[in-house]
Amino acid sequence: MLGLEKVLYDHPQQPPIPEGGIFRTLVAFAALMRSTGAFLAMGTSAILLGLVLAKLRFLVPMPRKLAANLLQSIPDLIMGLLISWLLLRFAHKAKLRDLGLRLDRSAITETLVSMLAGGLMIALLVVPFVVGGMGEIVSAETKIRGPYGLVVLMVMMFIAAFSEELILRGYVFQTLVQPIHMLGAILVTSAPFTALHWNNPGANEYTMVNTFLAGAALGMLMVWRRSLWAAAGAHFGWNFACVLFGLNVSGMPVPVVPFTIRWKVDEIWTGGSYGPEGGLPCMVLLSVLLLVLIRLYYHREEGSRVS
Repeated sequence: MLGLEKVLYDHPQQPPIPEGGIFRTLVAFAALMRSTGAFLAMGTSAILLGLVLAKLRFLVPMPRKLAANLLQSIPDLIMGLLISWLLLRFAHKAKLRDLGLRLDRSAITETLVSMLAGGLMIALLVVPFVVGGMGEIVSAETKIRGPYGLVVLMVMMFIAAFSEELILRGYVFQTLVQPIHMLGAILVTSAPFTALHWNNPGANEYTMVNTFLAGAALGMLMVWRRSLWAAAGAHFGWNFACVLFGLNVSGMPVPVVPFTIRWKVDEIWTGGSYGPEGGLPCMVLLSVLLLVLIRLYYHREEGSRVS
């Protein structure tokens, strides 16, 4: 995988880092500037393209605000792919598949399994509380009706998850691992991931910590599985499971099912209007998940060195 040297992918075009603290510091600074530039280029160009596509929100069979938010993921995806391809081709003599974007049967399996795993994480945060009587299922209005609307929603939610992973855990993340270490790359890329959710309805200090932990966990998942499909699948599975439980996704209501959950305990345990990813149990779950992923990664590396 590009930029991860012998840790994940020893690409022949990846230049070695010179010895010495001064040289390594300069290389790290240059890598940060390059990744920041790539991130800003993707974001700025996506915003400009989004202005052109904004009028299409009237054609999407869902509430206008939700349609506008999801439509923004399309220019994010387009510009993320385009700029990543240009940088890989002309700066590294590499291809998109070197970012963990293989197009084969294993990629489909990886994505589906990760979707289920992401959905299971949300189930662990919701089901025990409902079964324990700390929440009750109540009726709610459904604004996305029919199979067509549901399919469009699923596709757009996957594009949204995939575009975020492509921009943050793709070129930007992977070209930082070699010069600033995997831990540094995770910290650097989890910060903008958190910032993207700062203005969401219901956001607070707990949701920001949890979003940062989620970004770190997605980074470790990508590193462990060596696949952006795994990170995108888990991201989508997490979000769509919130929808199926009738709960908000990072503070955004997605009215698909005709019910929601009315909590009977303080929102510190449930996330309140932000959704289950805003509560204290989510913080514990993500922390444990991150530790497990770190252990799985190092276990894999130890096995590869022995073989």
